[in-house]
Amino acid sequence: MFIWQKSAWTAWSKLRERLPHAVLLQGGEGWGEFEFARTAAQSLLCEKPKSEAGPCGECQACTWFALGNHPDFRLVVPESLAGEPEEGAEPGKKRSDQIRIEQVRDLADFLSVGTHRGGLRVILIYPAEAMNANTQNALLKSLEEPAPATVFLLVSTQPDRLLPTVRSRCRKFTLPMPDAQQVVAWLKEGGVAHPESALAASGGAPLAALKAAGTDADRLAFIEGIGRPGFDPVALAETVQGVPLWDLVGWLQRWSFDLLLARATGRVRYHLNQEKRITEIALRCPATAITSYLRRLAQARSLARHPLNPKLFVEDLLLQYQRMLGQP
Repeated sequence: MFIWQKSAWTAWSKLRERLPHAVLLQGGEGWGEFEFARTAAQSLLCEKPKSEAGPCGECQACTWFALGNHPDFRLVVPESLAGEPEEGAEPGKKRSDQIRIEQVRDLADFLSVGTHRGGLRVILIYPAEAMNANTQNALLKSLEEPAPATVFLLVSTQPDRLLPTVRSRCRKFTLPMPDAQQVVAWLKEGGVAHPESALAASGGAPLAALKAAGTDADRLAFIEGIGRPGFDPVALAETVQGVPLWDLVGWLQRWSFDLLLARATGRVRYHLNQEKRITEIALRCPATAITSYLRRLAQARSLARHPLNPKLFVEDLLLQYQRMLGQP
């Protein structure tokens, strides 16, 4: 759990007093939502919780949890987030970004027996929006008819991508926006050279800011490219082949939002040290064109984890950006 999550933990402790069978924990990407959920799961399994129901970190249950082998805990994540590939997996095969329906169905055996320690059984699903409609429907039965002493923790940064039937069977728990002063201090301790700028560029998301600091050269080179008059979209797309598409679309979204904001107010939100250049570009773009491009980026974001052709995906976005600028 991070320093900016203390107020959220207090709220979680109160929720525990009347614990529902399913919680939809929602927050912004890069806010530490997964880390918070893991700590919450550990606290439910801890046998000697501290004040405000925090996990002790010392009991047998906490030891098992830390080692990843607590018998009453299941973590359901896509293959791409599951660490080392399973034995027998095909070498070189791209690992899925989706939670497969078989993963949810495999929970049946876990739910059919009693708990090993006589306490709760906890299932953490992250990110919940990685389940397609069929997978969510497979989970629905367990949410509608919960097994005794069982708690589901669904973690999502895009809860609107969950089926209404799934959302309606979960208690909503929303993480608040991280406090900027606390995050800046935390980033400084982490060795980030320009924490204020890093945090602004990440939209106020602490972990995204820390990650961006590690790949800042890629982001800055890309921003320099799209801010240069007459840039070549195909050539620029070639330079960012190693950048995760999810991150790349986020960079374009924040840059384009600043264009729209600069056109309306003369100020920017994310790229504080690029305000003059962004304002000059924004004055050449109709607001309607920027708004339309932002809508296209929102659609692209939903496809960024599994595009049919990543290279063409990036080229298309950059060509559309170029047309927005009115360049041939």
